[in-house]
Amino acid sequence: MTSRAIWRTVTLTIALAIAVAAPVRAQAIDPGAIFRVFLKSGQALPSYGESALVGDRVVFTLLVGADARPAIQLMSLPVDRVDLVRTRRYADALRAKHYAATRGEVDYAAMTQEVQRTLTQLTAIEDPKKRLELAEDAKKKLLSWAAGTYGYRAKEIRELTILFDDVINELRAASGQREFSVDLRAGPDDTPPEQILSAPTLAESVALALEAARAADSESDRLAVLRVADGLSATAGVPADISAAVKREMTSEAEVATSYAKLFDDVRTQANQARRRTDVAGVEAAIASLQSRDRDLGGRRRQSVDGLLAELAQVLEATKAHRAALDRYALMRSTLLQYERTARPVMSGLDGMMPVLNALGDLRYMAYERLERATTRLASYRKTFEAIEPPADLVDVHASIDSALKMAAYAVSRRRLAMSLRSELIDREAATAATGALMLYGLAREQLISRLYPPKIK
Repeated sequence: MTSRAIWRTVTLTIALAIAVAAPVRAQAIDPGAIFRVFLKSGQALPSYGESALVGDRVVFTLLVGADARPAIQLMSLPVDRVDLVRTRRYADALRAKHYAATRGEVDYAAMTQEVQRTLTQLTAIEDPKKRLELAEDAKKKLLSWAAGTYGYRAKEIRELTILFDDVINELRAASGQREFSVDLRAGPDDTPPEQILSAPTLAESVALALEAARAADSESDRLAVLRVADGLSATAGVPADISAAVKREMTSEAEVATSYAKLFDDVRTQANQARRRTDVAGVEAAIASLQSRDRDLGGRRRQSVDGLLAELAQVLEATKAHRAALDRYALMRSTLLQYERTARPVMSGLDGMMPVLNALGDLRYMAYERLERATTRLASYRKTFEAIEPPADLVDVHASIDSALKMAAYAVSRRRLAMSLRSELIDREAATAATGALMLYGLAREQLISRLYPPKIK
């Protein structure tokens, strides 16, 4: 090790010793320490326990009152109304205060002693690379400790880090390294911590509760906080102007609730009437009316308005779909009716064969001659039906009728074979096919009839 590197090591060791010996300022910790949620407007809402960021919401327990048993109210605020940076910094400052008053100095002394032991070993090691590894490891331990101690002894840590960098650079030069990487982690953040606030007085607590209610976008949260504030504002120690402000806010909230109830009822009625008329523009007008009147009311029911907007969006999509279906029906109506006229003889013939298919499905006796006539009729129906070209809107119905004809023909052929071979198994196959043909044809018939008329609103 060079003489300069030894001097740096000794200097760092002395600095550690002085830092450990430095007196600790006594800081009393309030066991009922109160966290704060800072609004972007500047108010620091008292929180019983730390707040939590859940999605786009800040959830916390608002503390209202200043006696031994203050009221608490769980609430959440939209993240765009909260100063998250100050809220986090205040929580760090509160934890740092508690850490400094409990384990801070003990942990700091243990950390510095461990680093000192590492530095003492440097002068006894001959291998330059080994010395460098030990020094870098000591610095890492120092920075790691600083990262988890809320900025405790930040000034001393920064000074020690600078001295470490000097020693490490000397050791790198001694080990033959010519290119050094720059480590920008020079120690803990030197931003001044957030100032710890004293517990709010009763009057301050009520005033802050009023601000919390104004910041809330949930009517349930707002009303709950206002009721607590209103109950406390009548007690001694709360100025008349604050009590009057709470009363005004309560009255305003009741008036707003009435106004929004009427707004929601009006908009729903307007949208439903437009939907029944299949009036897309009418539904859109209802949505625009909701947004406009909500702005006029100051946007005091954000969650309820968002919920109604989502509901109206579904109404709008359903109305658009119905409008499109009606327009499609108007375009295709003549083609649909022409298809029904063309397919009617086949369907009427299949209607006339219901007794045969029902008898086959029920495994009832049927004369062989009747089965032969049914085979001939079904073959004729299938030939006629295959020549029909269905419109695009009836392709599925056409396919179902065609399948019903094929299943009916299969049922008759299986019964004829069963009679020839006297086979119960083949007879059951015929019954299954006949039942399937009946069900498939019935469904297709219902679908065809429904599509011959204008589609109904869902």
